[in-house]
Amino acid sequence: MKYSYNWLKELSGTKLSPEKMADLLMMHSFELEEILTAETGLERVVVGEIKAIKKHPNADRLQLTKVNIGKQTLDIVCGAMNIANGQKVPVALDGAKLLSGIVIKETEIRGVKSKGMLCSEKDMGIGEDHEGIMILPSKAKVGEGLGTYIGSNDFQIQLDVLANRGHDALSHVGMAREICALENKKLKYNFGNFAKKNSKEAKFGIKIKDPKLCRRYIGTLIEGIDVTPSPEWIQTRLKVCGVRPINNIVDITNYVMLETGQPLHAFDSKKTTGNIIVRRAKNGEVVKLLDEKEYRLNENNLVIADSKKALALAGVMGGFESSISSDTSSIILESANFDPVNIRKTRVGCGLNTESSYRFERDIDPNLAEIAMARAIDLIKKFCGKNIKIASTADMYPNKINPWKIRLELAYADKLLGEKVSLIRIKTILENLGMSVKSGTKYFDVEIPTIRLDLKTQEDLIEEIGRIYGYENIFAKAPCIELQTPMRNEQRILEDKLRDILIGSGFSEMMNYSFYSQSDIEKCGLDAKNHFEVANPMNPDQQYMRTSLIPGILKNIELNLKNFEKFSIFEIGRIYLDPNAKIPDERAILSGALVDLENKKNIFFELKGKMEALLDCLGIESADFVEPKLAGTIFHPSRTVVIKANGKIIGCLGEINPQVSSEYKIKTRVAAFELNIADILSLSSLQKEYKSISKFPSVKRDVSMYIDEKTKYADIKSKIYNAGGKLVLGVELFDIFEKEGEKSMALRVEIGSREKTLTSEEIDGVTKKIIEKLEKDLKVKVRK
Repeated sequence: MKYSYNWLKELSGTKLSPEKMADLLMMHSFELEEILTAETGLERVVVGEIKAIKKHPNADRLQLTKVNIGKQTLDIVCGAMNIANGQKVPVALDGAKLLSGIVIKETEIRGVKSKGMLCSEKDMGIGEDHEGIMILPSKAKVGEGLGTYIGSNDFQIQLDVLANRGHDALSHVGMAREICALENKKLKYNFGNFAKKNSKEAKFGIKIKDPKLCRRYIGTLIEGIDVTPSPEWIQTRLKVCGVRPINNIVDITNYVMLETGQPLHAFDSKKTTGNIIVRRAKNGEVVKLLDEKEYRLNENNLVIADSKKALALAGVMGGFESSISSDTSSIILESANFDPVNIRKTRVGCGLNTESSYRFERDIDPNLAEIAMARAIDLIKKFCGKNIKIASTADMYPNKINPWKIRLELAYADKLLGEKVSLIRIKTILENLGMSVKSGTKYFDVEIPTIRLDLKTQEDLIEEIGRIYGYENIFAKAPCIELQTPMRNEQRILEDKLRDILIGSGFSEMMNYSFYSQSDIEKCGLDAKNHFEVANPMNPDQQYMRTSLIPGILKNIELNLKNFEKFSIFEIGRIYLDPNAKIPDERAILSGALVDLENKKNIFFELKGKMEALLDCLGIESADFVEPKLAGTIFHPSRTVVIKANGKIIGCLGEINPQVSSEYKIKTRVAAFELNIADILSLSSLQKEYKSISKFPSVKRDVSMYIDEKTKYADIKSKIYNAGGKLVLGVELFDIFEKEGEKSMALRVEIGSREKTLTSEEIDGVTKKIIEKLEKDLKVKVRK
């Protein structure tokens, strides 16, 4: 949030400089993002006065202006049509670098030199209005720096307030209370009194149809309104906080929101009919909001309505038809409290992001509505007319929230902090934060104000004590507790090992979301019924919990093919099965893929080799690659195998179905794999057993053969081991050639014994047995 330094200084009474104030908050409370002076981005922007305007000789939509900036008069080309002689306007001079990113240089536009630029609010980065040039009040001093004129030498302090403190710290009063507590004093601030008039003569009533979505609604009818520009000091503070001034009524609602943290809204009462009704929208109901856009709503959206129509989208944005205008003479001022989850869903669904929704979706104290109403009425009485009349007020508060108590055990606080903080200091810290403390001998009974919705346990209170006391003041020492050795997480160790092996093999790791879209399900030929559907997806691309990692891998391939011709990628993640169960069946999966545009035909065998090397590193030496009965929809029906070890299927490997690849705009072959990590863990042996090198030599014999193209290498290898028994130490395929339904394969067989040196006759005998076994069982033709 953007805070005004002068405003915080006024509320807290601090004497700290902007930098020291920011440092104090940074060390104890909130992260500092930036400090900007009023001059930041406006260093060479000054107040100018238009002396003459004429049409550009070479362009219908441009004008030539002469602008007095004090010491000289500049010729400036301007495209806006809202300017007139005698107006005061902001002028960006040659060399100015505006917050919006615009750099001003003297230039020639359609044959005419322009020595600067007349600026809109958006050009200067101080507002969103870009329809025309920003017109300054007539009393603005010509030649004065615009930053000095607008900011009154103020500073903008930008702090990152996390969601758990959004209910109190997204306000100048809340931040001032924080500063006071850090300076060991209480905040002194009077919001004014709020007199309710819930009488029988009330000119309107309030109906809340769903108390769960609207926890409180205060409406006040105020008559005798004069809509005029707000006082300059209010406008200045709004601008420093990044809010564009509009008129006194709207500016006061924004001012009170920035001051207290409670969003307000004002309706023109003459544009409403009957009671104020807080209800769910009707399916298909259309409402036109202040951004002049129409939004189609559903029954999950909450609206503020009258007896005929919706007036506003609750907690997000007001309606255009009931908005304040120069003719407004009476208003209904709203100060309400809405369910944060509903506001967030509505904001996301409508694609809106407003200051109001930003606060409501972080939850706000319902009692704050009354405080903000009192403050707004006080300001309206002062600045919105001489005949202001508070005609009627209605307050609906179905389930009142009261302060709650937490017992703080002092010995526990000392133990948790690791520091003995004096009882007086603890009591002072809590009271300075707005809490009431009743002292006991071994504990404090602490009453929590409803403004601090985040404080629920004594641990929360101890955290408050620690950060205000200062963690830097707590002496660092080892904990005085017995430490236990953590349990060994075998699966995590295996996952780290898998990463090391794959990265060493040239793979790059991907990290994708655990969700995908309806489109991904359809592209891969999966069934949405077999998926868990997310109740509140962040966007349509994250609607379903994934049952496979392959769709995410294919998206990665689609992106990477724009830059690389060959790459290998993998991901370790979880899939979620059994949607009919209360809890998903989560399974850890290793998945990956290989792409090679230059060697498309051999990617299956290349990836298979990498998988064999992976399994061998894990101690799974008996893995077989077997043709499946059904390949599924993602993998190619005839270029896919399942990986079996010890008779158990642990994964699959194959080329992606070309039809699936085309859905992801992939025009080349893709080889991919999936392995079940739990199965690998049950079979792998990361602890290697080493044997001494045999004292006796071994011999390698090459066996070349012609075989039927359907014969599998795994079957040949198995037959060789069966024939040779313990004397076959290894089998390696080193050459393969296919031609007209027949394959030529060459294998290198290592023959030897760990007990003696084999004779030539024994080696020849083993070789003969192998050949006979192959010829008999597999009908091979051994090449002599």
